[in-house]
Formats: sequence, C-alpha cells, structure tokens
Amino acid sequence: MEKTVFRRENRGEDAVAATAVRTRHADHDRVQLDGVVGPGDTPREQADSVLSFADRFLREYCGGRLADVTMIRHYVRADLLPEAETEIGEACRDHFEPPELPGTVMVGVSDVVGGDCAVKIEMEATIPHDRTDVEVVELPPPPGYVTSEDRTE
Repeated sequence: MEKTVFRRENRGEDAVAATAVRTRHADHDRVQLDGVVGPGDTPREQADSVLSFADRFLREYCGGRLADVTMIRHYVRADLLPEAETEIGEACRDHFEPPELPGTVMVGVSDVVGGDCAVKIEMEATIPHDRTDVEVVELPPPPGYVTSEDRTE
C-alpha cells in the first residue's frame, strides 16, 4: 500500500499528527483529513471555510472532490447547540448536493482546541480511480431518530 502524508509546513518535524493521509488501493484512494478549524465569526462561516479548504485540498492534492467525501465528523461546542447544528447544516447543504451526500456525525464537546472556534471538522473520502454513477437507496429513519427541533432538553 502506498501512503502519502500531508503535514503543515510550519509544524515540520515537530508535528505529532498529519494534516491528512492518503492511502492508495487497487481501485481507489482513501483520504483522511485531520480535524480542521476555520476562520469566521459564526459556526456557519467556520464550517464554510473548512469545507472550502477541504474542496481545494481534495482537488489540488488528491485528484478528488467534495462529492468523494464519505464521512464527516463535526465536533461542536455544546454551549452553541442546537443553533450551531442548524448553521453547520446550512453550510454543508451549500457544498454537497444530492445524491452525493456524506454520512455525518455531530458531537457536542465542552471545547474545541484551535482557538476560539465553534466547530472542528474531520473528513474521510474515497476517491475512485474510475468514476461511476451514484446509486441512491431511500431508507426510513432509524428507530428513535430525533431531529434538533424534536428535542425536549
């Protein structure tokens, strides 16, 4: 397996983790993008800047695109929920179009390391060597599924 490690220049040999790792497989590349924070005054602006960075990174360095993202994990300051969940969702809808939507997890955390940020986002992408159409299968909501609006906390 061929592996490429991307790290920030200013961290050099002092880095403790990669910014991203790409592994090459027979029919695809797998890219894991480390938790990224972005500039902005609101959760939406921060999420938008991270998604724009990820789009540029995947295109310029990996031959991919945001449509190749298969999973996003959002770590959001709990004191900003549920409003931040709505704003981050709006930013995601601006960057991802059906049917090429990633799976997603949003976790409320007490703090986000990386400055005065509302959200830190990490992503995984699978970039096929040969592009094919996307199949969409409609599923019912899982048992006990609750939206932000339905919460009673």
